[in-house]
Amino acid sequence: MKFAAIKGKMGIWDYYVSVLTFGDVANYVSPITEEISNSESYSNLLQRSITSNVEDIKEYLLKQNERFFNAIVLAVYNGDPKWNELEIDLELFHSYSVGFLEFTGEEIIFPVDGQHRVAGIKDAIAENPVLESQEVPIILIGHQNTSRGKQRTRRLFSTLNRRAKKVDDNQIIALDEDDVVAIITRDMAENYPLFSGFRLIDTNTKSMPIRNTTAFTNLLTLYEVNKILYSYKAKCQGMTQKQIEKYLYYRPDENDINMYSSFILEYWDSFSEGLPIIKEYLTLNEDEAEKKSYRGNEGGNILFRSMTLSQFTEAVIRCSHDKDISLQDTIRLFSKIPMTLQEKPWKNFFWLEERKNISGRIGKDILQSMILFLVDRTLLKEAEERKLVNYILSQRDLDVSSYQSILDELNSYALT
Repeated sequence: MKFAAIKGKMGIWDYYVSVLTFGDVANYVSPITEEISNSESYSNLLQRSITSNVEDIKEYLLKQNERFFNAIVLAVYNGDPKWNELEIDLELFHSYSVGFLEFTGEEIIFPVDGQHRVAGIKDAIAENPVLESQEVPIILIGHQNTSRGKQRTRRLFSTLNRRAKKVDDNQIIALDEDDVVAIITRDMAENYPLFSGFRLIDTNTKSMPIRNTTAFTNLLTLYEVNKILYSYKAKCQGMTQKQIEKYLYYRPDENDINMYSSFILEYWDSFSEGLPIIKEYLTLNEDEAEKKSYRGNEGGNILFRSMTLSQFTEAVIRCSHDKDISLQDTIRLFSKIPMTLQEKPWKNFFWLEERKNISGRIGKDILQSMILFLVDRTLLKEAEERKLVNYILSQRDLDVSSYQSILDELNSYALT
């Protein structure tokens, strides 16, 4: 096997940059072996650890015409690989780093970075042999099958796999052209009134900055809420949970994008029109919004907190489905529940008055149960109601003898 390459050096590593066809990867690249892991059991463990992603990569290669991978790092040992360099002399440019590698076929080649991609390539061409001629960039390094060499290769393996920085969720939302939720979220961030200007901010987490008291929410929370809406609509279309998640990896056709977009916009239109606090907020400029204290160290409105906004949406969807009423009518119903954080029932439940912040102990399911209870107690399952009341008992250091009194208190704030 011969192929053109460029030679380079970084740190202790001499390396060669080239391409292999998918067919070559299938024929010549082996799984991680005990030569790097020191024992067969560790080798098997490494193999088992990569299986979860392989199916997704295979599907990506089979379905995405705009497929592309970054370079796979391959280690080579045994055999008798030869580097044949070519002298390049073009006017002011002179180099010996270009040439071709020649392998005997006895070499052992295994992935140091790109195990999932290698396995995905093999599975994809097994299903569609036409892909064999596709080419993937590779970086080749030399592996020494000695104690010192194994240690050196293991260190490179862990560096490339453990210390690689994950792409920020914000960047995925901003750039992903396959994820239908990201596509819709970007469009809303640019064009929808509730998320224009100061009303939507970009943060590293879903939590809102303490000092920002004017924005409605942040990009990550908007994406989260839109994903809740997308997932419900997809479920109504007959998708399983696994299909719902996988669907986000491949750009749907424009009809599907429009379908999901219409449903998500229907929710936000109903939200903007059906909630008096949001209608008021939309009429204000930034200075006026700051004076209203929708969110701050004195509490504010539950809808201006990221965690509550997502669970409010989950509750709306659930109520709309269970009662078979429109999103618009459901949100009008929800608009009547108490929403001021520093007042009961939220005070010392979700909002801790002494600390002037929201509780870090409360779970999303408890929060959603409270919202549903306030709208209509019958929307809750018996186990959910019991968990809600028991949480409040634990918060107040009360025993089970106070169970009915907590229920009576909750009922006093509920609509029905």
